[in-house]
Amino acid sequence: MEEILPQGVSKGVAIQDILLFPGFSELFPVYLGDDVTDESAFQVLQGRGLPTKVGVGPGATAATYSLAQPAQVRQFLSLLAVHLEVRA
Repeated sequence: MEEILPQGVSKGVAIQDILLFPGFSELFPVYLGDDVTDESAFQVLQGRGLPTKVGVGPGATAATYSLAQPAQVRQFLSLLAVHLEVRA
């Protein structure tokens, strides 16, 4: 299935714009995505945050991390929340 978007618009551009807002540049982004439209966001977040692909599919990904199936997302977020609570 193809998506129709205005030229120059992508999830990566949106992430870049969000991180330019006052107070957002210092945040640690956690981004989870499951399809090709998420690749631009993974590229923007290379070396920063937790760009994570969900699911197994053909081709390479720019995501630094991966979860094999959507059912693992809840476990991942729960572990992350516990880790953050311990540090707070």
